[in-house]
Amino acid sequence: MAGLVLLAAWITWSAVVGLRLDQGFSLTSPYLVAPIALVLGVAGGQALARYAGDSRLHLALALAGVVLVLGVLLTKEPGKEPLGYANANAALAVQLVAMCGLGLLSTPRGRRGSLLAALGLAVVAVALNRSAAGVAVCLPLVLVIGGVCWRKPVHRWWSVVLGTLIAVGGAAFILRLAQGPTFPSWARGTFDTVREQLWHDAVALWERRPITGSGPGSFRDATALSNDPDTSTAHSSVLQIGAETGWVGVTLFGLVGFAGLLWAARGKAPQAVVAAVAWTALLVHSYADHLLEFAPVVLTAGVVLGWAAASIRSGQADSEELDVSEGERPVTR
Repeated sequence: MAGLVLLAAWITWSAVVGLRLDQGFSLTSPYLVAPIALVLGVAGGQALARYAGDSRLHLALALAGVVLVLGVLLTKEPGKEPLGYANANAALAVQLVAMCGLGLLSTPRGRRGSLLAALGLAVVAVALNRSAAGVAVCLPLVLVIGGVCWRKPVHRWWSVVLGTLIAVGGAAFILRLAQGPTFPSWARGTFDTVREQLWHDAVALWERRPITGSGPGSFRDATALSNDPDTSTAHSSVLQIGAETGWVGVTLFGLVGFAGLLWAARGKAPQAVVAAVAWTALLVHSYADHLLEFAPVVLTAGVVLGWAAASIRSGQADSEELDVSEGERPVTR
C-alpha cells in the first residue's frame, strides 16, 4: 500500500508542477505511464510466480530471448528493435535475465535447459546492443544468480541495504559529475560528449527551480539538442526528474526506488536477492540513459519484483527441495 501511495504522490506532484507552470500534463507522460506500468508489472509478476517451474513459461522466456536477439540482428542503427533504442533493449534483456534466474530457483536441475537457453539469449542480447552500462549491470546480476542457485542465502535484508547504498551513491556520483564545468578526462572516455552537454543542460534547468522543477517535458525546450528525438531527454533519470520536478520529485523517485527493494524483500531470500539486484541494476542504468520512458522496461522490472515478492506464498519450492528422480513429478515439501 505504501508503494502505491508513493507512486500516486509522484504522479500528483508531477501533474501539479506541470499545471502550475503552464507546462500541462500529458496522459502519455512517463511520469504517468511508468508508475502505471510498474504497478501492472508487479501484479502480473505475482500471478506469474505460481508458474515459476512451468515449462511453458520457460519456453516463453526463451522465445522472448530470441525476439531480443533477432531484433538486434535484423534491424539497422539507430532504432534497434524491439524497443527502437539499443540501451532500452539491453535494459529489457537484463530484466529477462532476472526472470530466468527466478525460474531457475524453482526448477530442478534436469529441467533447466530452456531457462538456461533463455538466460544465455538475454545476455547475448545485452552484448549485441553494445550497451556498456547494460553489460556493467548485467554481469553482476548473472554472478548473483549463479551464486544463489549454487548456495541459497538465508538472509535477504543485506540486499536491500546494499542496493540502497549503490542506488544513492550512483545518483550522487552522476549529479556531482554533471555539476562540474567539464567532464574529467576519464569520464570523457566513458561517457560521450553528447551526454556531457545533455547533463549540463539538465543541471542548468534544475538550478532555475531547484525545489519544484520546471515541469514535465520542460527539458526538451532547455537543450539545443532537442531537434533529434534521441537527444530530447537528459539521458539520466535523476537529472531529468530533478530538472523537471525538482528535489521534491527526486525525493519521491528515491522513495519509490527504496520501496521496490522492500517489495522484493517480501519474498524468499534467494528470489528477493535476485530481484533486488535486478531493480538496482535498472535504477543505476537509468542514471546514465533514458530508460524509464520505455513502458516495457518498467513493466518487466515490475514483473520481477512481483514474482519475487509472491515467492513466499505462491507455493513454489526451491530447486533442491524438489524430487528430481527420473520419471517422478516435482514434489513440494
